[in-house]
Amino acid sequence: MSLLCAILPALLFAGYFVADGFDIGAGLLLRRLGRDERGRRAVLTSIGPFFLGNEVWLVAVGGLLAAVLPLLKDRVLGGLYLLVVAGLLIWVVRDAALWFRSRRPSARWRRRWDGVLAGVSTLFAGFWGVLVGVLLAGAPPLAGRWVVAAGNGALWAAVMVLLFATHGAAFLAARLPEDLASRAADTAARLAGPAATLLAPAVVVQLLMTVPRQAGPLVATALLGLLAVAALRAAPRALSKGRHGRAGAASAFAVAAPALLVGVRLAADPATATADPATLSLLGGFLIVLVPLLGAMQWWMWRTFMGRVGAGTPVFF
Repeated sequence: MSLLCAILPALLFAGYFVADGFDIGAGLLLRRLGRDERGRRAVLTSIGPFFLGNEVWLVAVGGLLAAVLPLLKDRVLGGLYLLVVAGLLIWVVRDAALWFRSRRPSARWRRRWDGVLAGVSTLFAGFWGVLVGVLLAGAPPLAGRWVVAAGNGALWAAVMVLLFATHGAAFLAARLPEDLASRAADTAARLAGPAATLLAPAVVVQLLMTVPRQAGPLVATALLGLLAVAALRAAPRALSKGRHGRAGAASAFAVAAPALLVGVRLAADPATATADPATLSLLGGFLIVLVPLLGAMQWWMWRTFMGRVGAGTPVFF
């Protein structure tokens, strides 16, 4: 149970990257893919039904982290307080941009909020990359390792911006109307290569940084990185054949990989202690219900709302 509870936050974190990742990517690419009001409205309508449900994954991550890994939660909040606060502020502004963007008929009003949404979505992707990089370096880094952690955070910030953008474009290729979907597919195909090219050295750096140097974490890190790079390389071929589901699955695995790498890193860290056995036993039954329920909810949303945006599609924002 202790090992399971240490792994579950990473799995939910990966689920959040997959679910909210295409929202972040769509916001990041809003002005690139939506070159006029109709195009931008189609992009926002594409993510509308999923948006609030996707954020539930992050709430679940926070709750589970506090419950089963209290020492890690305290280390992150204590050592990375300013970074976490910055991320929360970016999150709030990103959501506000979505809600406020269409509240007035003014074209200037909408263009301004479109700019805000694209900008904060890029910052949000970068924030997650910095957090991933710092966590992979240690949470928080020991004295004298902040320069290493900062460099690793900057590297992963660039990786995550490309991964979220690729994931968002792949999602929009399956969701936008046909005349707009081809632009999204081309964008996803163009972004997948640079994302794979940058992800590979980031994983190599992580292999060199893995401490303690145990065989299990090293093999898991190398395997996750290899599979994520292969998925990104496969996505353009799937898109060229119109297999948007396969392309979306490939981008989803690639964007989940950094969260899984964090899980591997923390599971190997002896300082990442879980809660006491009594607490873990109490939470066990709750988790058995919560995790499948969350997965079932996401599956139902996809089954219900996934399809190309058309004239009759409900508008949420």
